[in-house]
Amino acid sequence: MISFKEKWNRSWNFEKKMNFIIVWTIAAITIVAIVISTFSFIVSMTEQNSRYVTEQLSIMAEDYADNLEQYKALATSIILDSHVQSYCESKSLEEIYREQGNVYSTFLNILYMQYNANFIAVTNNRVDKYLYNGNSAIAESGFEDVLEEDYGQSMQAKTKGTLRVSFANRYHRGKKYTLTLYFPAYSVTNFVSSNGMIIVNLDDDLLKRFQEKNFFADSCLYLTDVEGNILSTQSEELIGEKIGFAGRLTGNQGRFWHKGKLINYRRVKDWNFYMIDEVDAAFLYQGCVGAVLLLLASTLVVTGIALAISRNITKRLYFPINKIISKMNDVSRGNLRTRIHTEDMDSDGRKLAGGFNIMMDEIDVLMEQVKEEQRQLDRMRFNALQSQIQPHFLYNTLECIHWQALSEGNKEISTMVKAMAQYYRICLSEGKDIIALGTELDHVRNYLIIQNMRYDNIITLTEMVPEKYFSIKIPKLTLQPLVENSIYHGLRVKEGKKGNIEIAICETEGKICLTVTDDGMGMSGEELAYINRNISDNSCEVGYGISNINKRIELLFGEAYGLKFRQNEGGGLRVEIWLPGESLENGESNPAENRLPGEDNGEV
Repeated sequence: MISFKEKWNRSWNFEKKMNFIIVWTIAAITIVAIVISTFSFIVSMTEQNSRYVTEQLSIMAEDYADNLEQYKALATSIILDSHVQSYCESKSLEEIYREQGNVYSTFLNILYMQYNANFIAVTNNRVDKYLYNGNSAIAESGFEDVLEEDYGQSMQAKTKGTLRVSFANRYHRGKKYTLTLYFPAYSVTNFVSSNGMIIVNLDDDLLKRFQEKNFFADSCLYLTDVEGNILSTQSEELIGEKIGFAGRLTGNQGRFWHKGKLINYRRVKDWNFYMIDEVDAAFLYQGCVGAVLLLLASTLVVTGIALAISRNITKRLYFPINKIISKMNDVSRGNLRTRIHTEDMDSDGRKLAGGFNIMMDEIDVLMEQVKEEQRQLDRMRFNALQSQIQPHFLYNTLECIHWQALSEGNKEISTMVKAMAQYYRICLSEGKDIIALGTELDHVRNYLIIQNMRYDNIITLTEMVPEKYFSIKIPKLTLQPLVENSIYHGLRVKEGKKGNIEIAICETEGKICLTVTDDGMGMSGEELAYINRNISDNSCEVGYGISNINKRIELLFGEAYGLKFRQNEGGGLRVEIWLPGESLENGESNPAENRLPGEDNGEV
């Protein structure tokens, strides 16, 4: 499967890449815009809801704190009543009976003024008696049955104080939830211990409002104590349960998220109650969905329009390049006469098209040059074919001289003619540049035959080349110019003395080293250093023949190979010819092929 990177680098053209970039840029901008808008809308809705709910909870908390203060004041006024004080301080039944009428009348007046009071009761701890008066009969309220239980379940109303309250449906046989106040009846002259207790049972309006549905639209309202126990809410089955986020209710007010719901809470001043509003995020942000969908739809429309415009612009921008690519395809199919018309292009396109046209004109010129060079090469090849007649004429002429010399018994002329024929045959070598070392050695021998006849046998050749090396490859005319150089510059100048030339071979470190050593006049150290330093520069002072040999070896095998000149320990000069070890492969020529027609054993 082709990866996206490979498609981008190899398959997609400029137009497709530009469209891809534009589409994803617009998509990225769209996504960012939707995310930012949605986030802003959510934050705004959260702030608005919290601000509204907090205001409402604050109003309710203040109202309820005022109500609780009134309830506390009511309980205090009952305790401070002289008849109630006397009733609680009574130590005998006679004293209780004497005061209970007055207390009953006091309760009746309070019940008449406090319209939401269900009953009022007072207990005497000394004689274990109580007095009850209310709008509900004692049997109907179940006062005697649930007093101890409800008091045990009551809570401290404030952090400081002795007032306790209870929000429950224990009284009135479970028919309704009421607020019950429990206030110890302390003596006005002694606040150390209580003599009894005042019990006031009320129909609290706030409890009813908390149990009404849709107090806040699609939200849930709780009244809890400071420990998180639900005292009143819309669902009666939750009353008495503990909310799951009780530990996060700190301070007087706050806001936090819990399980996808936004929680706002407010404490009822210094009372041990919290008012809590809980709203589901799905309801809170349902207006956001419509806005986001509208934004998404409008963005898609804008994206489509932008894409259409961008495609049109990209197509126009890509038109010159597309036209050039089309013409390049024509060129790849062999149409070198194609040109680009620039009338309908902008300035950049005209520059590109002009460059293309100039390039094609240059190609036409180069093609004509190539054709002309090919024609010249064909003529040269034709001339070369013609020139092949000349060597055959030379060989035939030399053969005639050779047989004529033999017929007259002149072996010297016959030997020289045979050596000369072999010399020129190897020089031609059927056009080959690389020949076998054995062939090159034959060439040297033939050359020395001619030279010895010329200089009265002053040159002796010593070959130290094992036969296994005869087949290695070597550039043609490598040894003969060096032997010639030894004769003319080393041996011939030794008047009246014979000279020796030695050709040897060795292998070292994967290379082959051929050496041509003479015992001639030699050179100074400065001259040798100069030759070795400048042999690759075709310097006329070094000598064209030597530079030619070295350059051919470098071109064939690399600059690590070539000639190296050194002093011969016995006097004279030693030339090292360094060749690669791969030259050990079989050569391309056979020395036996260089014999004159009619030869079989090297003798004429």
